[in-house]
Amino acid sequence: MKHKSGWLAGILPSPSRDIDHGADLDKSYKKFSRGLSLLLTILVLVPLTIISILSHYQYKQLLQKDELTQLMLNLEQAQSTIELLVSKLQSSVRLVARDDRYQDLIDPKNLKALFVRLQKEHPDFADIEIIDSEGMQKSYVGPYHLKAQNYRDQTWYQEVLLRGVYISNVFSGFRQVPHFVIAISRKHPKQEGSWVLRVTIDGKTLQRFVDTISTTSVDDIFLVDAKNIAQTRPQQYGEIGKENVLYSVDKTISSDISRFLSTHNKILPEASDLIVLKNFNGQEVLHASVPLKGTPWRIDMVKRLYLQGDAWSSFKIRLDTIFLCCAIVAIFVILKLSDGITNHIREADKKRQQFLIEAEHANKLASIGRLAAGVGHEINNPLSIINEKTGLIQDYFEMTGDFQYKESMQGALDSIQNSVVRCKTITHRLLGFARHTDVQTEEIDINLVLQEVVAFLAQEATYSQIDICFELDQDIQKIFSDRSQLQQVFLNITNNAIDAIGSNGQIVLSSKQIDPETIQVKITDTGKGMSPDVQRRIFDPFFTTKETGKGTGLGLSITYGILKKLGGRINVQSEVGKGTEFEITLPVKNS
Repeated sequence: MKHKSGWLAGILPSPSRDIDHGADLDKSYKKFSRGLSLLLTILVLVPLTIISILSHYQYKQLLQKDELTQLMLNLEQAQSTIELLVSKLQSSVRLVARDDRYQDLIDPKNLKALFVRLQKEHPDFADIEIIDSEGMQKSYVGPYHLKAQNYRDQTWYQEVLLRGVYISNVFSGFRQVPHFVIAISRKHPKQEGSWVLRVTIDGKTLQRFVDTISTTSVDDIFLVDAKNIAQTRPQQYGEIGKENVLYSVDKTISSDISRFLSTHNKILPEASDLIVLKNFNGQEVLHASVPLKGTPWRIDMVKRLYLQGDAWSSFKIRLDTIFLCCAIVAIFVILKLSDGITNHIREADKKRQQFLIEAEHANKLASIGRLAAGVGHEINNPLSIINEKTGLIQDYFEMTGDFQYKESMQGALDSIQNSVVRCKTITHRLLGFARHTDVQTEEIDINLVLQEVVAFLAQEATYSQIDICFELDQDIQKIFSDRSQLQQVFLNITNNAIDAIGSNGQIVLSSKQIDPETIQVKITDTGKGMSPDVQRRIFDPFFTTKETGKGTGLGLSITYGILKKLGGRINVQSEVGKGTEFEITLPVKNS
């Protein structure tokens, strides 16, 4: 036989041959049940955990990729939109600043007429002025008192002469109103150098540009200059005209998102930036920034990571709920399954042990039967001689007259003959125990058989003040079996019940139909009862608890053998001080 592997042998129960002392065996079965439950739990929960982790990771990667892609799309659209709007402003200014219009525009009337036309198209134009090649203001139209200003040494003037066009940051200046400037330089028609047309535009224009591209897919959008000063009003991160707070916090990039950041940064426009940083609440946010061509500004977009958002939180709650529910259901099923398997193995072990005990008992009966047959024959021969010689002596006594000790000797001879009869009875039972009597099958009313057996013992029971009652199923099916052998079975058990009670007790004989193929007979008494040790041995030959000389110990052994031969079973339940119940199961048809 192959040996069990070490880990399997560690959890499988090892049933003892003594099934009635099962404290250790119960511990073994509990250990097996716990081990099986643990093994099945691991086999179920490990794959479930792996799947949950993979789902968590894959969905997280998908959300990150989606949010980065969406943010890039929004950023590109915002960049294109604002660049287009700023380009329109530049085009309007370029259109009126032709080289040949210098003389016309230095005339305040002509400049005012031009400014009125420009304001119709662009209401946010605050003022307009013409500056000659020496940096002196030649003409001005606007609400402020700006006359004969000299811009020669100012940085913006030098830049516009150098590049041809200049767009300033948003500033207040002496106007005390946020605004920015667009300046265009043109060649002077009659002398060396260039003249400049400068237009001042209300800072609210940029705010309206940003408002046109605002979207719910991002948390904040605003413009900053090269020094990270906010040019428009941030909704959450900072104030207009001050350095943006996002540029002063520590920038951190999570390892799981760095790969996506590097991929997206490669395809962003030059000088663009895409980073992850933590806001004031400790939440990670995506900060994207891209320069606007032809302007000193950058457009910034801020968006909370999905991992901080409702979609991710909702997914985690659903995933955790599904995992928890599956785990609970799996554990519940595993526990039930483990209990079922353990109970099944326990019952199989009990049946196996019972079968081994019955086989051992049957083998013992066969051995004792062969011994009993030999003993019975050997004893019968001298008993016959003793009985014959005793009879001969009695015949002589009858033919002889009286003498002094005749009566005493006659009594002794009677005692010898009674002992011979008792010995013959014992040897007859021994031979009956050993003999394989053929079963004589006939249709039997089991209730009638029980009543006949009680009739044999009624006088003895009445003398001992024992009440014998019946609880018979009147609709019970008739069976096909051996009447005489069943009578012997019921007689043995009932007679033992009378002996166990002694006096003043009750015996109940009951019958019922278990199923169409089986009937059951119970014989219950209110006697002394039996201990578990006695119950295990009552079917052993020559085992008896009666006083010496009152029992041979063969009655229940013969009963057990008869029932096995008739295809039946016998079980006993007893408790010391409460009584005993014999349960006999018989087939309707003995196969």
